Amino acid sequence: MIKFFRRIRQRLLAENKLSKYLLYAIGEILLVVIGILIALQINNANETRKERAIEINYLKNLRADLLLEIENNKSFSEYRFEKARSSTQLLNTSLPESIEDVQRYTDLYENVFIWQGFVPNNNTFKELLGSGNLSLIKNDTIKNALLELDNFYADISGGEYHMRREYEKFLYDRSVENTRALAFFDDRKPQYGFPERLTYGDIPKSLHPQLIEDAQWLYRDQTFNNGLRLAMMNNGFLANIHRNMNEQIEKLIDLVEEEIAKG
Repeated sequence: MIKFFRRIRQRLLAENKLSKYLLYAIGEILLVVIGILIALQINNANETRKERAIEINYLKNLRADLLLEIENNKSFSEYRFEKARSSTQLLNTSLPESIEDVQRYTDLYENVFIWQGFVPNNNTFKELLGSGNLSLIKNDTIKNALLELDNFYADISGGEYHMRREYEKFLYDRSVENTRALAFFDDRKPQYGFPERLTYGDIPKSLHPQLIEDAQWLYRDQTFNNGLRLAMMNNGFLANIHRNMNEQIEKLIDLVEEEIAKG
């Protein structure tokens, strides 16, 4: 092809046809420019396809995370609400006067006491942020929804940190310092996981009066009861954040699936 164009240039020069040569030269330059532009366009199209393939892969991973997060979040909403419910029941129960009453009272406050922090299922989002690849998600609505979801996580983390401090000061410390703590767990031998849960029938009768006295002390202690009020309020607050977050997650899943469907 190059030899073909060279022969044309040489013939035009030999025939002293300068004007035609100039037109030819301009045309040749235009062809080269057009060829370069076509090559760039093809290269850009290939790069766009590669980026889109990476974006789709991220979106699929996001969808998988979010589907798991729905169940994770629903479970935590129920977990927090049950703690709020137990706190309310403790605040509104009658004075424990028998060992059976003590076991019921203890079952409730140990349900409040057991602590588990929320762990988000957001590995893909963290990878997008950490790698600087969030810009690969071209749909701004999806990006904004992901950032809004991250704000929910921050609210939950802050709420749990605040509540944990109140638990320690008003519930854990008061119980440990003034009563026989965790009296309905078997402390005779260690076990993997929680010790075996006891009933009042497993506990020597000689300890029953002390356990009744301890339960009545907690029942009457204003600091402990204020701790229960705070636990009721904060667990209910967090349960509601989890519930609202699930609505956000469901909308985000719909957006992600629509984007994936575009291919």
